Amino acid sequence: MRQADRRSGPPLLGTGEGVTLCGSLINLVLVGVKAAAGVVGHSSALVADAVHSLSDLASDIVVLVGYRVGRLPEDPEHPYGHGKVETLATAVVGAMLVAVGVGLGAGAVVALRNPPEVGPGWIAVAAALLSIGFKEFLYRWTVRVAEDNDSQLLLANAWHHRSDALSSVAAVVGVAGARFGAPWMDPAAALVVCGFVVKVGWDLGWQAVRDLVDTAVDEDLIREIGQVVDGVDGVRCHHDLRARRLGKDVLVDVDVAVEPELSVIQGHDVARAVRQALLGRVRGVRDAMVHVEPVGARDGGPYAEGPRKEVVAEAEALAREADGVHGVHGTRIVPLENGYLLNLDVEVDPALTVREAHRIAHTIKEAVRSLPGVADAVIHVDVHGE
Repeated sequence: MRQADRRSGPPLLGTGEGVTLCGSLINLVLVGVKAAAGVVGHSSALVADAVHSLSDLASDIVVLVGYRVGRLPEDPEHPYGHGKVETLATAVVGAMLVAVGVGLGAGAVVALRNPPEVGPGWIAVAAALLSIGFKEFLYRWTVRVAEDNDSQLLLANAWHHRSDALSSVAAVVGVAGARFGAPWMDPAAALVVCGFVVKVGWDLGWQAVRDLVDTAVDEDLIREIGQVVDGVDGVRCHHDLRARRLGKDVLVDVDVAVEPELSVIQGHDVARAVRQALLGRVRGVRDAMVHVEPVGARDGGPYAEGPRKEVVAEAEALAREADGVHGVHGTRIVPLENGYLLNLDVEVDPALTVREAHRIAHTIKEAVRSLPGVADAVIHVDVHGE
């Protein structure tokens, strides 16, 4: 409901496809207007600005395809969806901007060395001002739709529009300066335009490449995710929190520590609660893999794998050393709040009396209970050889 309220006009104009198509039409018109005004008005800055708008038009096509494919649902060949297509399209848009900027920059440098004999006309200023108005409008519109649809690709295209508006401002400054007796200002402004283009293209492309190679999300988002995880009932702490982007979505992997005495079902309930909290409270999180482990399993505490094996080995060694014991098997270890409960099956001579077997079991129990970390022990007596 919130997103629908923020949009105005026909439903298509509030979608990524709608704003991109309208932007393409406006860019097409601006390319013609600025190119014609630049040629007629003898302005290299405005011609460069027209080429920038042409790159906007080309990027609109990439955005339209990338946005549409990237939003397709999962299928057997793409079980994680098509979000990487949207990220790849963002990288392509960035590369296009860098290439265009470098090419225009080379031309601007040549023009600086050989300033034009005929200064730019005021028609170039009028065309640049027209471009500023339309491109700023496209920027604001596209940003709103990008936020509504949570799309980095649309946001990248919005900044493409904003860079075009800024380049038009540089063109106005250059043309005006040239008209007042400083012809070098027009190619200098064209060089500034190229700087805008390269900077925006590099930023967009580099971020997209980082997302494609599963670079971690920013620290603020990691911190927010960690706070949500720690706030779930039953979670004592979390480990190995990782998050990466898949197009517009964020995928999370996290290990949570819970009380060791919880049952498997209770541990599963905690994991499910963590996942639901992340999906419902952290913007952009599409899925979360939550692994449950007992408290201390990572820091060498009493429930870690190493200490458990050591306790079992020591308990079995004590049992085998007891007089009358022929073997030990079936050892089971259960974590309790105050330590371990050990269950041992010991084999004794079948000729022993019940009293003698009980004495052996009691001796082993007391010895095992004396081990560090052991809360209690239960000794089962079996007949040797059966």
